[in-house]
Amino acid sequence: MIQIHRFLWWQDGDPSKEVKEYKMVVHLLGAESSPSYAGFALHKTVENNQQDYDPRVAKMVKDNVYVDDCLPSVPTVKEGKTVIPQLCKMLSKCCKC
Repeated sequence: MIQIHRFLWWQDGDPSKEVKEYKMVVHLLGAESSPSYAGFALHKTVENNQQDYDPRVAKMVKDNVYVDDCLPSVPTVKEGKTVIPQLCKMLSKCCKC
């Protein structure tokens, strides 16, 4: 586990007690590192699941995601109806689509 968010605080939140070191054990939303974590999670999901989907789906994530926004485009409605449901299914393995 990566331990980058540490802070000092009074034990049990009581200022009369000794100061203790605490470590975050979950991701802190809003941290400067949040965009990197979001990108990593999406790309890792693609890496782990791309064999189960149309190759265009993995390419969509790799080429059309910025932080946590995916803005793909496809040449036809027919192609969109084929790949967008697969994209949502793949991404649902790590996040809500």
